[in-house]
Amino acid sequence: MPLSRYLITCRDHAFPDEVLLFSTRTGALVQMVEEQFAALQRGTHAPEYDTQLREMGLLVDDQAEEQEQVLGYMNEINRLTPNLTVAVVLGMECNFSCPYCFEGLQKGNKSMSDATADQLIHFIKERLRPGKNKLKLQLYGGEPLLYSRRILSLAKQLKPFAEEQGGSFSMDMVSNGSLLNEKIVDKLTPWGLDGVKVTLDGPPEIHNRNRPFKSGEKSFAIIIENLKKVCSKTKIRLGGNYSQDNYHQFPAVLDLLTAEGVGPESIELVNFNMVMQVNESVTGNRFQGGCSSVNEPWLRDASLYVRQEVLRRGYAVPEISPQPCAVEMDDAYTVHFDGSLYKCVTWIGNEAYKIGDIWNGADDSYLHTHHVGHWKKNEECRACIYLPLCFGGCRFMAHQRNGHMAEVDCQKDFFASTLEHLIKQDIAQPEHG
Repeated sequence: MPLSRYLITCRDHAFPDEVLLFSTRTGALVQMVEEQFAALQRGTHAPEYDTQLREMGLLVDDQAEEQEQVLGYMNEINRLTPNLTVAVVLGMECNFSCPYCFEGLQKGNKSMSDATADQLIHFIKERLRPGKNKLKLQLYGGEPLLYSRRILSLAKQLKPFAEEQGGSFSMDMVSNGSLLNEKIVDKLTPWGLDGVKVTLDGPPEIHNRNRPFKSGEKSFAIIIENLKKVCSKTKIRLGGNYSQDNYHQFPAVLDLLTAEGVGPESIELVNFNMVMQVNESVTGNRFQGGCSSVNEPWLRDASLYVRQEVLRRGYAVPEISPQPCAVEMDDAYTVHFDGSLYKCVTWIGNEAYKIGDIWNGADDSYLHTHHVGHWKKNEECRACIYLPLCFGGCRFMAHQRNGHMAEVDCQKDFFASTLEHLIKQDIAQPEHG
């Protein structure tokens, strides 16, 4: 059996005479003594571990066949996944005024009507079927908790229906955290609430500048108090948006959380990322200072530094593994408050990327407008060892740079300069011994 073509190998001085093996196809990470690895390369190793190494994606039957499997990855995921994923923008009202918000001037007093909510229920029920019966509802705004009654109404209709079909129902949301109190969590948890992503943009002085209330009032202390009360009641996923100027200060927010009793055991995941640059005329957002490419030189050091500091404090970070894009997923939809359909929440309100509505369904023309599968036609992508971690990158970021999605958002340079360091960060964690 040959070694996988999607295999990354690296050495770490902390583990002399050993080699680290990482599969970009499966996300498997293995630590092996050099002598064993040399035998693996020669094909003279003991075959007793072949099955396990093959399951982890380190050994393959045939490299050309493996490449074809990777090129068919999205087709296979669409065939096998039981998930029906529906992101719902409940309305555009928000009690915050964040300068970098990708929704920009679209925000305001606009919300889903009863008639649209009824049709949304019908739209979802039509698409729940045997083999596609794991319903995942993702809730957005504006601020979704301004629409808590609507959330509860949707859940009370969808959860029993999904379970009657022999399936399951769960919902999560992206919230600014200002309204995330015990009362609302206690109401929603029996109806499928499975966690909340809350954004903290670093320590108070940075966060309060970037994420104030519309009145200008500071929001940091209120969010922390809410997290203290609800972190034992639901999963909390912590996000944040750093820039080149402030990323060094970002991890300090975790020290403040720990001091307040919201330590690593209280947070499911921490995923701090760079602020994205928005150049959409639809949003009217003139914010400057974000990124439109992961390949910006400063971001290599920033991402490694922030991730290391999160891990050093004992908090969990996302795994390094394939992350399918919603654009490529057949049964993933974003429903705007007016019932219009999109493939990603970043496109809401942009008529050019509307793919249909909940009354008539999706129009397959999005396969062309969103350039679905464009990475399969790109020779550099086809040959790239990092393809399973990227699959053509982020179409939204490509559009911000180019004004279209025809070209892939190549992330090769970023992974080439960071992946070995990321692997070493992970292997140094206690669970890896």
